[in-house]
Amino acid sequence: MSKNLAPIEQVKSRIELKGRAREFVFGMQDGLISILGLVAGVYGAYPNQGFIVAVIGITGAFAAAISMAVGSLLSSEAERDLLLAEINQAYEHFKKEPYLAQESLLEEFMNAGLDKPTAYKAVKVISSNETVLFENFKDSVLGLPSVEDENPYLNATVMFFAFVLGALFPVTPFLISSGSMAYYTAIGITGIALFSLGFLKGYLSNQSPLKSASKFFIIAVFAGFVSEGVGNLVSQYYLSP
Repeated sequence: MSKNLAPIEQVKSRIELKGRAREFVFGMQDGLISILGLVAGVYGAYPNQGFIVAVIGITGAFAAAISMAVGSLLSSEAERDLLLAEINQAYEHFKKEPYLAQESLLEEFMNAGLDKPTAYKAVKVISSNETVLFENFKDSVLGLPSVEDENPYLNATVMFFAFVLGALFPVTPFLISSGSMAYYTAIGITGIALFSLGFLKGYLSNQSPLKSASKFFIIAVFAGFVSEGVGNLVSQYYLSP
């Protein structure tokens, strides 16, 4: 590899790593918030039954993690298949009337700021290779992205384990305790985890880490108390003898 291209490869690797980290962050975020809501709601109905809360939380965590992983896998494959179909259809039209691609590229280059002679020369050079011509037409004119060489199974696996890891924070206190101590401990450690996760998410997204972290924390506390209130209502009106 040329030394001049090495920095570009480093940038590409960093972008790929950030993409994978974002998947982990969002998977863990869902596990933290949704399972906190679940255990808080169950706690509202069974305030002194820590084991019941934990069992329902664990069951819900794995069911939701499997659902999200499968959804991630199927959506990735569906997106890839739909994109390939669009690209193949575009290529069929391109093969029949390649001059339309040339005219479209010429107009696109001129709209980007090139004068007509320069744009014409650029199109002429690109047209010397059919594959290059189609790729430029596909990207610049049609706006169709290239099919990325990603592993949807790896994405689904990351989503599954990230969700389960996030779910451990609100569930664990109910495995070792019960009552209000377990409940407020669950909210506290989930809030801290979400604050840290929000900070990381803000950093990866080039946003204010502190603002992102505070938003995640407020959502966690709000979800916990709202879900507890729902659980109390269920307990009062449906579970009372």
